[in-house]
Amino acid sequence: MKKFSVLLFAFVLGSLLSLNAQKNLSEGMIKMEITEVSSDNPQVAAQLEMMKGTQTEYYFNKDKSLVSSSMMGGMIKMSYLFNNADEHLTLLFDAMGQKMMVESTKSERSDMEAEQNEAAANVKIVYDENDTKEILGYKCIKAKIESEDGQIPMNFYMYVSPDILASNKMIQGLQAYELKGFPLEMVMDSEQMSMTFTTVELLDKLDTSTFVLNTTGYTKMSFDEFQQSMGAMGGGMGF
Repeated sequence: MKKFSVLLFAFVLGSLLSLNAQKNLSEGMIKMEITEVSSDNPQVAAQLEMMKGTQTEYYFNKDKSLVSSSMMGGMIKMSYLFNNADEHLTLLFDAMGQKMMVESTKSERSDMEAEQNEAAANVKIVYDENDTKEILGYKCIKAKIESEDGQIPMNFYMYVSPDILASNKMIQGLQAYELKGFPLEMVMDSEQMSMTFTTVELLDKLDTSTFVLNTTGYTKMSFDEFQQSMGAMGGGMGF
C-alpha cells in the first residue's frame, strides 16, 4: 500500500510538472494591442485615444514571418511578409483605398538598415531577470532600452519571453537589436505621453495558407517609390 501511494504521488507530481512546464513556441500567432494610453496634453491625449485598440498580428514559423496591422479604425491597413532565409519582403499598404504593393530584397533596404544599425550602436539592452511577468501563460523578463549617452527621450521597456521563438525583426524599431526573447508587452513613457502595447491573444498553431497574400487591386511599386509616397503622406511608417 505504501509503495502504491509513492507511485501515485510520483504520477501526480509528474502530471503537475508537465502541465506547468513551458514549451518553446516555434510557430503561431501573437496579437498585440494598444491597451493603455495617457497624456497631460489634451490634444495629444485625443490623438492617443484614436490609436487605442490598434491591433497588430504577428504570424511566424521557421520559414516565414507575417505582420498584419490595422490603424485608425481600419482606415490604414498594412501587411508585410518576410522570407526568413533571405529576408525578401513583400509589403501591402492600404490607406483609405489607396493600395500599394512593394517587393524588396535585403540589399535594396541596406541604406535604411545601416541607419538603424548606426542608431542601435549607441543603445544597450538591460535585462532584469528578477522583474518578471506572466503573459498568457508565458514567463517574461523585463528588458529596458538605454542609451550610452542618456539621449533617449523616453523610458522604453519590454517584457520578453525566451520561450517564444519568433524574430523581433518583425517589430518596427527593434530590427537592429538581438533580444533574449520575443516581446509580449512594450511600454513607452515620456513627458508627453505614455503607451502600453500588450499581447491579448496567442495561438500555437498556424495554417500555412496564412502566408498567401491577396494582392488584388494593389499597385506595384519599387521600395524607393514607396518611401517617396510615404514622405508625401507625412510619415514613413518605420520604412
